[in-house]
Amino acid sequence: MVMFRYLKPSAAWVTEWWKNSSQASSVWRLTRLYTSLLLLVVGILLVVLYQLSVGQISRNQNAQMNHLALQQKLLAEELNQTDFIRQFELQAGSSRQYILSLITTDNMYGQLNSVPKNIGICPETARFPVWLDKYDEIRLISGCSQSIEAGVLVIATDDESLYDLQRQFISASLIALLLALLLGITTGLIFSHRVLKRINTFNSIAQRVEGGEMTARVPVSSKADEYDHMALHINTMLSRLEDSFHAIAGVTDAIAHDLRTPLGHLRQQIEQGLIDAHKSGSDTQNLEQMLNKLDAILFTFKAMLELTRLEQKQQSSSFKVIDLQVIINDAADLILPIIEDNQQYLTVNDKAGCMVTGDATLLFRAVYNLLENASKYAGKHAQINVEISGHGFIISDSGPGIPDNEKDKVFQRLYRVEESRSIAGFGIGLPLVRAIIRLHDAQISLQDNHPGLKVVVNFNTAE
Repeated sequence: MVMFRYLKPSAAWVTEWWKNSSQASSVWRLTRLYTSLLLLVVGILLVVLYQLSVGQISRNQNAQMNHLALQQKLLAEELNQTDFIRQFELQAGSSRQYILSLITTDNMYGQLNSVPKNIGICPETARFPVWLDKYDEIRLISGCSQSIEAGVLVIATDDESLYDLQRQFISASLIALLLALLLGITTGLIFSHRVLKRINTFNSIAQRVEGGEMTARVPVSSKADEYDHMALHINTMLSRLEDSFHAIAGVTDAIAHDLRTPLGHLRQQIEQGLIDAHKSGSDTQNLEQMLNKLDAILFTFKAMLELTRLEQKQQSSSFKVIDLQVIINDAADLILPIIEDNQQYLTVNDKAGCMVTGDATLLFRAVYNLLENASKYAGKHAQINVEISGHGFIISDSGPGIPDNEKDKVFQRLYRVEESRSIAGFGIGLPLVRAIIRLHDAQISLQDNHPGLKVVVNFNTAE
């Protein structure tokens, strides 16, 4: 029994949205990669520049303080304490770059009044605040302490200018990284869009060829870049594949055409033998079996020749706007007795008619072949569903289905899945269906129904 019920509106826009979202995701992924590499390069350059400028100044400054501390330590060992203190006061008073102080057990010499807390031991330096008379303010200076025979030596330097230079360098580096980020995102988007546009062109042509459109070719630009060289090689390969395909199809059609005449004569002789056997009352079972098998072979040859005409779009049909719902209902009504004999169940889910431009006879044949295949291979007690939408239809069953690695191969003429070879057939039905669907500029795909097979057909529906 055929049942009809309403379905939810189609969500075909979700597919287009997902396609655009996937492309946008690829663009952003390449942009992020390009921007990350650009930021990494700029960051490395900034680190190197810092080490060669600010870092080098800081290292030189620390090295000079360590050298001065070592010099004073050697002088303290060679001179007596009175002479050492005298030369130290002269050097501390004349030094403009460094602040020198000596703390003995009973006195303090130099420019500091006390030993800073948490000061490091040379060569490790630390920053600490002091009052500097020449600036008339508290300044942060860097220095270290060194124990000598006369007491504790403190050597420091005013590095405010160095820290100002560091802050300016960091600010300039942040601005440079921000500009690199903006430049990376902008150029990355442009670069990624152009690259993916070319790659998507290759993918689109590959999908069209995979779908059987052997005349599809990759467009070649005037840039003569690597993509154009690749396109030329791919087009050459596709041309050779197309020639091979036409050669194989031509041989097949020639064999089918040449054998139709002698097989037709053989059929006439078998029919005459049946007539003579009926008149004489002889057993006609063997002749009838031979005639049935011969009819199946002739039907296959006819279908192969028709398949070639459809693939080459030589079918002289007058296309017009038709209601796909009517065609599907007629095909369901015709296939229903076979489905009931196989103890199967057919459900047609229909929300609204689907108006398409095409040939009603060819479309009826395609729908009927799909329903017949579903009934033939799904097995007993299988559920067969037909869903009609505003852009096409879906025929699904609960049978064993088709393995993923076989889904494209079953559209090849005379190809049959190994598990189905025990069922009568010649491997022409699905290729013929696909040729009819493509003749109407529609798309057909095979998907898993979990369990079973789902055949999805989408049309460019008429307004």
